[in-house]
Amino acid sequence: MKLLSRVGWLRSPSDRSASASNKMPLRLVLAVPFTIQIVVIVGLVGYFSFKNGQQAVDRLAHHLIDKAGDRIEDRLSTYFALPKQINQINLDAVELGLLDLQDFDRTGHYFWKQMQVFNVGYINYANIQGEFIGVERLNDGYFLINETLKTSISRQSIYTTDNRGSRQSLKKVINPIEPVQQEGWYADALKAGKPVWSSIYQWRDKPEVLSISSSYPVRDRQNKLMGVIGVDLILSQISDYLRQLQVSSSEQIFIIEQNGLLVASSSSEQPFAIVDRQARRIHAVNSPDLVTRKITEFLLKRFSNINEIQTEQHFNFKIDGVRQFVCIKPWQDSHELNWLVAVVVPESDFMQDIHDNNRTTIVLCLTALIITTVLSTVTSRWITIPIRRLSQASQVLAQQASLGDFASSNRQIAVESIDELAVLSDSFNQMALQLQITFTEITTKNLEVEQALAKEKELNELKSRFVSMTSHEFRTPLTAILSSAELLEDYDAIWHEDKKRYHLQQIQTQVKHMTVLLNDVLVMGKAEAGKLECQPILINLLQWCHNLVEEIQLTTKTHAIAFHSQGEAQAVQLDEKLLRHILTNLLSNAIKYSPTATQVDFNLVWEFSQVMFQIQDRGIGIPVADRENLFDSFHRATNVGSIAGTGLGLAIVKKAVAAHQGKIWFETQIGMGTKFIVTIPL
Repeated sequence: MKLLSRVGWLRSPSDRSASASNKMPLRLVLAVPFTIQIVVIVGLVGYFSFKNGQQAVDRLAHHLIDKAGDRIEDRLSTYFALPKQINQINLDAVELGLLDLQDFDRTGHYFWKQMQVFNVGYINYANIQGEFIGVERLNDGYFLINETLKTSISRQSIYTTDNRGSRQSLKKVINPIEPVQQEGWYADALKAGKPVWSSIYQWRDKPEVLSISSSYPVRDRQNKLMGVIGVDLILSQISDYLRQLQVSSSEQIFIIEQNGLLVASSSSEQPFAIVDRQARRIHAVNSPDLVTRKITEFLLKRFSNINEIQTEQHFNFKIDGVRQFVCIKPWQDSHELNWLVAVVVPESDFMQDIHDNNRTTIVLCLTALIITTVLSTVTSRWITIPIRRLSQASQVLAQQASLGDFASSNRQIAVESIDELAVLSDSFNQMALQLQITFTEITTKNLEVEQALAKEKELNELKSRFVSMTSHEFRTPLTAILSSAELLEDYDAIWHEDKKRYHLQQIQTQVKHMTVLLNDVLVMGKAEAGKLECQPILINLLQWCHNLVEEIQLTTKTHAIAFHSQGEAQAVQLDEKLLRHILTNLLSNAIKYSPTATQVDFNLVWEFSQVMFQIQDRGIGIPVADRENLFDSFHRATNVGSIAGTGLGLAIVKKAVAAHQGKIWFETQIGMGTKFIVTIPL
C-alpha cells in the first residue's frame, strides 16, 4: 500500500468511468487510421512507381545509347587504324629493302599475303609514271590482282589468283581507264605531301562500292617522290557492324560526314542512289529513311552548321508522335577524318515493360487496398477482445503486486468501451513499477552471488591445482635429494669419488629444478598481478641464442638441438629475462615431449621489422581438444601421460611474448610433432 501511495498520479476507477463517454470505440481507432494510411500509401506507391519507371527508362536509354556510341567509336578507331598500320608496315619494308615496289609481280604477291591477314578491301600502289598494282577482295572471299604497266598505261589487266597468291588467269581487261594520277586517293596524298584519308569515293569499275583510302606518299632515300601507296576500307562493312550492334529492338544508328553525306547506316537504306546508272552519294537530309532525315533536319535547325558539333550531344524529340532518345557523338582520328555518329532509340522500346509493370502495380495496389481494408476491420475486432481481457488481468495483477501475493488470480471480462486502454496502461504501470523494484533487487543480488560463487570456485580450482602440482612436482626432486643425501651419508667412506660426485650432481640438478619451478610460480604470480614488465636492453641475439643452446644442451644427452639463423643478424633491444623464459620453456618442452635420440630444430629468422623464433620437435603432438586452452595456467594436454610438468610453462611464454607486444602460435600433428612460432617486433 505504501507503494500505491507513492504513485498517486494514477487515475482512480471512478475518474476513468467519468471520462469513458468521451472516447471512441477501439475498433474505429484501429481501423480508420489504418485504412487511411493504406489508401495514401497505395496512391503514393502507384504514383512514384510510374515516375520512377519513366526515370529508369531515361537512365537506361541514355546508358545504352552511351554504351553503343562508345562501342562504335572504339570500332571505328580500331577499324580505321588498320590501314595506317598496313601502310607503315609497307613503308618500313620498302626502307629496309624487303619490298621492291618496282617489281610488280612480287609486290602483288606481297599485297595478296597481307590481304590474307588483314580485313581490308584493297591494297595498292601507283608510281609517278602512272603504273599501278593492287589486290582487291571480292565478296566471295577471293582476291584479284589489278595491274597497269607503262607499256599500256591506259589499260588495266585483272587477274584471278590461286590459293598461294600466284596469278592464275587473265579475267578481263578494262580499256580505257582514267589516269591513276587523277584519282582521289593518289592526288590527295600527293597534294598534302603527307599521310591522308581520301574523300569517300566509288570504284570506277564498281560504282556501288563506297570506300575510303588511307594514302601515304612514298619517297626514296634521296627524298624523291616514287609514288603513293594506299589501303582501301569498304564502308559497307561499317553498315554491317551497325546492323549487328544490338541496343534495343528498334534502334537506328547512322554515320554522316561534316558535309552531311551519309557514310553508313544500320537501316536497310544504302548511302547512295543510282542516278542514270551512276551511283551518287546521298545527303542525310534527303535520305529516304524517315528517322535519318528528321534527325539531320533537327541538327541543321539547332546548329545551322553540322561542323559546329564538337562535343557529345543528348536530346529527345518526337517523330510521328513517338518520343526518341538521340545521342550525337563526334568522332575524329589523327589524319583529320571527322564524322558524326548518331544513335537513336525510340522510347516505345522500353515503355511496354513499364506500362505492363504499371498495370500490374495498379492491380496489386487495389487488391492490397481491398485486402488490407477487410483485414483492418477484422483485425481491429480481433485485437479488441484480448485487450479487454488483458486490461482485466492487469488490474488483478496490479492488486496482487501491491499486496505481494501472486498466488491467486481472478480474471473477469466486463468492459465494453475504449476505456480498457487507459485501464491497461494504468494497471501495467503499477505492475511495472512494483516488479521493476523487486526484480532489480533480486537480479542485482543474484548477480553478486553468482560472481562471488564463480570467483570462489575459480580460486578453489586454482588452489587445488596449485597444491596438486606443487605436491607432485616438489615431491620428486625432494625424494631424489633425500635419497642421494642418505646414500652419501651411509657410504661416504667406501664409495669412490666419481660416485660421490654423481650423487652430489643429482642433488644440484634437483635443486636447480626446484628453483626453476619456484621461478615459474613467481613469474606467473607477477603476470597475473599485472606486474610483469618488459625492460629491453641491447643484446647480440645471435650469440645469445648460441649460448642458450649450449647451456640447455649440457643438461640433456638424449636430444640434439639444431640451431640455424636466417637473414642478417643484428643487435636488438629485448628483455633478456623474458626472452630466456620464452625460449627455455619452448626448448625444454620440445625435448620433454619428444622421443629419445630425436632432434629439436631451433630457427632464428631475421625479417624487416621483426624477429621470428621457430622451435620444431618430433614429439607426441597436441590433441585438438587441448589446443584452445593450451596457454591457460596449469593446463596440460590429455596425451602427456606420465611426463612431468606443471602446466605453467606455456602460460609464462604467452605472457612474456605479450609483454614484448609479440605473437605466438603453433602448428601440430598428433604423433608427428609440434612447431611453435614466436614473432617479436623490433
